[in-house]
Amino acid sequence: MQTSRICPRCGRSESEVEFIGPFCRDCYIQVYGVATLPRQVDFVYCQYCGRYKYQGGWNEPTGTIEETLIDYLTFYLTRKLRPTEHLDEAWISEIRLDKEFVGPAIYNAFVKINGRRGDVEVIEEKIVTVKVNAAVCPVCTRRITKRGYNAILQIRSSEGKLSENLRERVNVFLSENLSGRLAESIIGFEEHKEGFDILIEDPSIARMIAAKLKSNFMAKTIETFKLVGRNPDGTRKGRLTISVRIPEISPGEIIMIDGKPYLFLAVSRGNNLLLVDLETGREEHMSIDVLWQKGFQPYPGGVDLKRYMLISRDKNTTMFLDAESGYRNVIEVPTSTVKVYVDRFIEGREYKVFLASNMIYVVEEIIEEGK
Repeated sequence: MQTSRICPRCGRSESEVEFIGPFCRDCYIQVYGVATLPRQVDFVYCQYCGRYKYQGGWNEPTGTIEETLIDYLTFYLTRKLRPTEHLDEAWISEIRLDKEFVGPAIYNAFVKINGRRGDVEVIEEKIVTVKVNAAVCPVCTRRITKRGYNAILQIRSSEGKLSENLRERVNVFLSENLSGRLAESIIGFEEHKEGFDILIEDPSIARMIAAKLKSNFMAKTIETFKLVGRNPDGTRKGRLTISVRIPEISPGEIIMIDGKPYLFLAVSRGNNLLLVDLETGREEHMSIDVLWQKGFQPYPGGVDLKRYMLISRDKNTTMFLDAESGYRNVIEVPTSTVKVYVDRFIEGREYKVFLASNMIYVVEEIIEEGK
């Protein structure tokens, strides 16, 4: 006849309570615990960017400093956690701090640990002291001192001074498209009357960012190299400067290229401009490099841009009202002479049109506020 085990500590039998090893589950936790953990953990974070230090390197934050700290503790303590001898496995199910996170200080972290032996689960809560300190990571040190940069990106406009609109577009593009090594290599920004400079540690990263700007803003780039001293090993030290000139033109605008008017439709596949020669009506593809070689400028003053209201259109005839005449003059033309470059061409709506060589080019819908 098999005898029921008795817990040597509390006297209960296994018919009353589940056992782990020689003890009931409750006494097992009191004698052995669920797992062993370090009593103290040090956590160092950058007070400027939130990166945290681990194994000699600096790692990206996972959220706020407090969220990063909890994630770090979960990762670090899971690696250090060791189940006690009679358990099959143990894991951390929750970590919380004893007080609100306020920066560098000493905190107590309450760590809930789950363990399992067969079908029997146990839970224990341990307290780990967390010593939190703030520092400045190498990336932020370089940015604060503005030292260690080996390349400069000079962001300027084709018109000389970067407009506020274009400046904002470039800033949004940089914030959305630069991450990881590209972002870490940026040491700082310097504002200038004509635009701004980006100070970059790695010249190869500077070239990559310049290529992205050229592709997305039809920019022209020019590289120059200047000797600025010598490295500790005696080799010459140079600094790369990349001038990035961005044209102040956007799709939907009329521009003058080599003295001729063109409607700029879009940037097509292959990073070419899709244009309409407004003297011939032909569509053309032009590379960014050719655009800069030929020279360009905004169409002067919108001299030939008229306001027309579409009143009817079929395969043979299109009729407009001239808004500038108080809608008294009717313009009736063959539909074949009307080229439409807007998404919507609807009767009763007004449009800006360009007149050239007996052709009418509909280039922009006039949308009144509230419609």
